[in-house]
Amino acid sequence: MIRHSYEASESWKTLPWKKFRRDLFRLQKRVFKAVQAGNKRKAMFLQRLILKSSSARFLAIRQVTQLNAGKKTAGIDGIKSLDFAGRFDLEDLLRKSSGNWKHQGLREIPIPKKDGTTSRMLKIPTIADRAWQCLAKYAIEPAHEATFHAHSYGFRPGRSAHDAQKLLFLNLCSTRDGINKRVIELDIEKCFDRISHTTIMDNLIAPRGIKIGIFRCLKAGTSPEFSEQGTPQGGVGALRGAWWYCLGQL
Repeated sequence: MIRHSYEASESWKTLPWKKFRRDLFRLQKRVFKAVQAGNKRKAMFLQRLILKSSSARFLAIRQVTQLNAGKKTAGIDGIKSLDFAGRFDLEDLLRKSSGNWKHQGLREIPIPKKDGTTSRMLKIPTIADRAWQCLAKYAIEPAHEATFHAHSYGFRPGRSAHDAQKLLFLNLCSTRDGINKRVIELDIEKCFDRISHTTIMDNLIAPRGIKIGIFRCLKAGTSPEFSEQGTPQGGVGALRGAWWYCLGQL
């Protein structure tokens, strides 16, 4: 554990970030290929390796504390940021507890909706919880990417609304055959507020350690009225993508 601030600062800055990304991507590719081949047992073994990987842990902490737009947002513990020594301490905590993560409570912030009369509740995890969520995302994402439809664009890495717009243009432009062209827009009301926890857990491709952590995350963010439904809206967006992956299996 590194405590001296100058030593921690110099150590953090000299970490081999490019090597970390290469190591993580190599493991993620193997997870993707294992699920694609139908070998979920091998995929879950590789996901455990990601959870134990120092490269993945450091990248998750860097993402949460330095790169994300909400990096200065405090959770229920009131901590807005971590110094360099604190980041190394968090890496040590993730190394010891990532397979049995205990999620803390969520800080609730009401966000007004456009109608001006209602609001939605943004629920912010602590920095440590957000780092674990990001680490879990690194393991979950490649497994479910292998099962997704080629033309699905929601909450997926390397894809955006522009890709969906391009697909629509290419299929609806005048040079395409057919006169019955149409676009159907659907809005699933309170989709993430009412999604079943059982559905998520049944469809999630992950080893037991990740599933336990995600289950605790779900229970930390639910409304007392609907204890078996709903997902927290907040954090790094990592697990929101996981909920979407699970919906994609239905």
